[in-house]
Amino acid sequence: MENNSFSAEYGNNGGTVVNTVMKSGTNQFHGSGWWYGQRAAFDARDFFNTGPVPDHQQDQFGFTLGGPIRKDKTFFFGDLSIVRDREPVNIVATVPTEAERNGDYSQTMAYDDNGNLVQNQIFDPFTTDANGDRTAYNGNMIPQGEWDPVGQAILNLYPKPNQPGDAGIGTNNYRDVVLAASNSQQFDIKVDQNFSSRSRLSARYSYQHNDGSTPGIFTDDIFNDGLNYKGSFYNDGLEYTFTPTANTVWVSHFGIDRVSQPSYTKTPDPTTIGFPSYLDDANGIPRMPSILPNDYGDYSRFTPLYSQCCVDTKFAHTLLDYSSSFSWTHRQHNFKFGGEQRIFYNNFDQPNYPTGFFSFDQTVSSENPYDTVGGTQGNSFANILIGYGDTGGINVQPAVADMSRETAFYAEDSWHIAQKLTLDIGVRYEWSTPYAERHNYVEFSDFTVSSGQAVPGLSAYQPGMDSPPGSTIFASNSMRTAPVDRNNVAPRLGFAWQMNPTTVMRGGAGIYYGLNVATNFQYPGPAFAASPSVFFSKDNYQTRFATLENPFPGGIPQPQGQQYGKLADWGLADGNNLDLEPARNAEIYQWNFGIQHAFPWKIVLGIDYSANRSTHLPWGGYSSTSNRNFIHSDIRRQYTSDQLSALVDNPFQPLFSGPGAIFNEPESRYGDDQLPLINLLRPYPQYDGVFSGLPKLAAESWYNSMQVRFQKRESQYLSFEGNYTWARAEDDSSVGFNAFVGYLDTGNPQELDNLKAEWSISANDATNRLVAAVVADSPIGRGRVIGANMNRVVDYFVGGWQGSTLITYQTGTPMPITMGSPRLADGNQRPDVSCSQVKTGISMHNAAYTQQPYLNQNCFTDPGDQQPGNAPRYFSNIRGDSIRNFDVSFMKSLTLPRESRMEFHVDLFNFTNTPRFAFPDFGYQDDTFGIVSSTAAGYTPRHLQFGARYQF
Repeated sequence: MENNSFSAEYGNNGGTVVNTVMKSGTNQFHGSGWWYGQRAAFDARDFFNTGPVPDHQQDQFGFTLGGPIRKDKTFFFGDLSIVRDREPVNIVATVPTEAERNGDYSQTMAYDDNGNLVQNQIFDPFTTDANGDRTAYNGNMIPQGEWDPVGQAILNLYPKPNQPGDAGIGTNNYRDVVLAASNSQQFDIKVDQNFSSRSRLSARYSYQHNDGSTPGIFTDDIFNDGLNYKGSFYNDGLEYTFTPTANTVWVSHFGIDRVSQPSYTKTPDPTTIGFPSYLDDANGIPRMPSILPNDYGDYSRFTPLYSQCCVDTKFAHTLLDYSSSFSWTHRQHNFKFGGEQRIFYNNFDQPNYPTGFFSFDQTVSSENPYDTVGGTQGNSFANILIGYGDTGGINVQPAVADMSRETAFYAEDSWHIAQKLTLDIGVRYEWSTPYAERHNYVEFSDFTVSSGQAVPGLSAYQPGMDSPPGSTIFASNSMRTAPVDRNNVAPRLGFAWQMNPTTVMRGGAGIYYGLNVATNFQYPGPAFAASPSVFFSKDNYQTRFATLENPFPGGIPQPQGQQYGKLADWGLADGNNLDLEPARNAEIYQWNFGIQHAFPWKIVLGIDYSANRSTHLPWGGYSSTSNRNFIHSDIRRQYTSDQLSALVDNPFQPLFSGPGAIFNEPESRYGDDQLPLINLLRPYPQYDGVFSGLPKLAAESWYNSMQVRFQKRESQYLSFEGNYTWARAEDDSSVGFNAFVGYLDTGNPQELDNLKAEWSISANDATNRLVAAVVADSPIGRGRVIGANMNRVVDYFVGGWQGSTLITYQTGTPMPITMGSPRLADGNQRPDVSCSQVKTGISMHNAAYTQQPYLNQNCFTDPGDQQPGNAPRYFSNIRGDSIRNFDVSFMKSLTLPRESRMEFHVDLFNFTNTPRFAFPDFGYQDDTFGIVSSTAAGYTPRHLQFGARYQF
């Protein structure tokens, strides 16, 4: 494993390089067989599971076998591994009470900004005055005449509460544990052929099949229950080694990696509760639409249903890689020259929200549709019951077939300048060819050119703008990919100096380039897909337009394709992924310096300084810098949410309706008499939402660390090794495209035209990390200190035991603080920080035990409507729970005849059963702000495992 300043042979990567080698057969038959098993009877419970220990079972068994096919010439080695796993999934959710399912919200409570318990008041959105304000429901009860039949059926799809819930507001009133089943089978076979002493060929074939399922209760993106998948993985490799002379070696490699991994959900058919059948027909996938309590992902108070957007997938990729290297040893030099290319084919079909999504933000049933008064007004379950949401949509899109390439050449020299000094010099040149799509379902956004389409009246909102900027360029045979970045020259330098027989100094530095952001994309250009919005209201919530029974009154439009040319997607959102800028690779500068010293008693200690400076990183996350159609902050701050959403005369209407219309997009509101003011204040007002391309490739990061490595080789029955890292990581974007991992998407920019304010501690920062392993052989047994002449039968039971431990400690990662009810158009509003005591002083564990808040809400305030907060992206002084894990293992080894042996294992994972808690609710203004209610993803309570292994 190499993780800093590795040689020029490796690239397309600024992180860790892992080299794996598979065993080969020999002239003797050798092999092994094993079984390891876990059972629920030996497990501990999850911290928040007050019921019995959930069922759990895991079995892992297999064998290896290697030997000769033809002595001295042909050898084989193979293995088979099978895993059967049943893991508990802990579900903690908030579901509607029986009263709320029947319109009675008289007992539904909330906390105000001062922490006082008040009634969660709801208002009737069907009775709005000229200002858009509503009247309160009499007795906080919704009359049956306003119940929506589909909405009521949705509420009844929630399970019934089985817990009293949190004191006061009753959240987290449902808990359950379901078993996620997963099965895996894998085998490898390798054949080595020695043609001569100078010529050798190795061939390997590997196959793995996985399948799994989790029962569906909510089928949502919090617990990932209701998920079903299967996968087949094929990996083949050929390697030919030729030694022309005693000082030269030529190695060529060819490999194929093939993956097919479909997944799907099982839900009720939406037509059974009253949704229209055209939702099922849109993508040919019959599944329930996603029911979201709000459209910005805060689920602290209302648990979503069927919210997994992207799991009904048909996916297969093929990766071809081939490389060749030539090594030449000449006097004090070891030269190596080589090149490699990887061709990546990706076939992907994954319509996001294939039957639609419907958001039910609290604001719909608050007095004012843009203010929940700190979360005390409006209720998402009430909105579902009356069938009145705030937004929604659906995606209709074809499958794609992408191809991209990575190409590189390198040269390096390991120069033994002197007996005690070696200098490694190398250079690598690499470039990425961005993806092209087989059917040219690709388009490029041009943000600078004029559209050339006059829009009379537009200058009333943006003086001087008679023709909006921006246009679309479709892929063609002469332009199929984004421009290639060909400036990736990567020099490398390293040295090793033996200062004396027990001390070595090492160092290195180099330039590296990250994987290209346009290596692959899983969706077609937006003109080749249809993503119409659901407009529950078109007049600022004065009246309802769409209903759950008919969310698309004009039907679901089909993709428009290239019919509008450069004016594609006018009147719609243009969520494109490419533009005309080169798909630049991130530049990563690494350097390290360290000293390693051997002490008496076989102890080795090394201390290193390791650093990393990266520039031109992709500014990742969802709804982030890919979008260029955001209202500029100096304009936005002059308005309130009400003013920005106010309807004004629509200058685009003649283009979308009437005798002179050039667009036929019935689902676009650009054919209406009026539009929200914010649309006409954005820089590309012709688009109803985003106009995007590649993310901004301008993010930066710094990483500095001190790393201490220590080791004691086995002597007198004891050995240990480990490492300690003290580090600091800072950046202005902590995530790439996989923003769904953990809490990474919470770090999206607050203001897209003030990116310099995003610099903070990194979401991935871990100040301290210690990993240490200790192995101790028992001194009891035949030939040992105690019982050297022990009876052989007794020795079989008490002698020769070995104990080992693995200790892991890591500082918790920094925490974001978001707004529970954000009011910042085109950005991610954060609160103001008003004092330094941002924590209550209660530890994370005590907060979980007592259900008292970990965060001090009195240190945060609302920055105001359309105003940015001063909170940093992540807080270095507010961190999640640390990792504190202590594993213990005991092993007994028996020597058997014919050079065989038998081992018996007892392993205890998380021996101390120390829980690791997830972040508390960090949405300021949420009723449960600061409350710790679940354990962290990946954490498991104590598990005990038994195992046996036979080797011959």
